Amino acid sequence: MDTITGKGNRLTFVFPDREVDCLDGTNSRMAGLVAQSGISIIGDDNRVTMRFDSEDSAAELLTGGGFMLIVKGNANEVSIGRVIVRCSPILGMTGMKVIVGQLPGLGAGVSRTASGCRVNIGDRVVVNGATLYLQEDNSRLTIGDDSQVSWGVDIWCTDAHTITTLDGEPVNYAESIEIGRHVWIGKDVKIGKNVSIADNSIVGWGSIVTRRFDEPNVVIAGIPAKIVKRGIDWDRKSTGKYLATR
Repeated sequence: MDTITGKGNRLTFVFPDREVDCLDGTNSRMAGLVAQSGISIIGDDNRVTMRFDSEDSAAELLTGGGFMLIVKGNANEVSIGRVIVRCSPILGMTGMKVIVGQLPGLGAGVSRTASGCRVNIGDRVVVNGATLYLQEDNSRLTIGDDSQVSWGVDIWCTDAHTITTLDGEPVNYAESIEIGRHVWIGKDVKIGKNVSIADNSIVGWGSIVTRRFDEPNVVIAGIPAKIVKRGIDWDRKSTGKYLATR
């Protein structure tokens, strides 16, 4: 997928020592990586910024088969930090798909755009299999530094369809999803619109999160999710390795 059309779009790769405008044709290697990647930008005045430690790490993410970025609309801003995206057909890890506007595969008769949206994914975020989807204009999605997202995860800042009162007034506007720093999202979790998860928290397997949790250092779990434990923190290492390094 190498569809980038419209006016005033920018795709910038930020390295420790320089920034590369991937659409101006001056860096053939980066332009080639974009052409091989799952990046699609359709619309005007969209801004995409991605941060990498090196050109090799950019190549690993963009051509590894687990990354997709689709932006369909105008004046959207997407910022992606130094992320780790994993794929494993055996375990069902599918990588990371960030979609603003059109979901792929809906057919020629379906055309959806989103404009004025903001996506901000921090540094050292590990994503094993998640779809991040925004469809409503001016909606926002953030994931803080050092977070970890398992697989089978849906993070949708939209209901995709409209719920109304009997008078026809919409009642399910999507505004934002805010996931804090150092948040661990377990396998098969579903996170809906207008949700907040505070720093250093854990979302248990199979949970459905439908409201704000502004208290940090908690475990939330269940359908719908609720706080089941307070005063916790977590570490990426397994328990044995963690104890060995204390």
